[in-house]
Amino acid sequence: MLVAALLFAVGIWEGWRYRASVLMASSMLVTLGWLALSIFVWAQLDTEKVLLLFAYLTALQAGYLVGAYISADTGPSR
Repeated sequence: MLVAALLFAVGIWEGWRYRASVLMASSMLVTLGWLALSIFVWAQLDTEKVLLLFAYLTALQAGYLVGAYISADTGPSR
């Protein structure tokens, strides 16, 4: 849960400052890090671990959406 909260905070920061291409790169880094961890530590892949990866990616992308929403220009409408 702590990892998901940290990924959510990183996603907010990315949404606030960067475009979606940075989100794609960080999502790939999370996936590669998770795969390396699963290969070297867990030694087998099951459904629970794959769902955990999807939860981490969802937290990162949800944080990005919140950050992009917060940083959107809300100037006067025409």
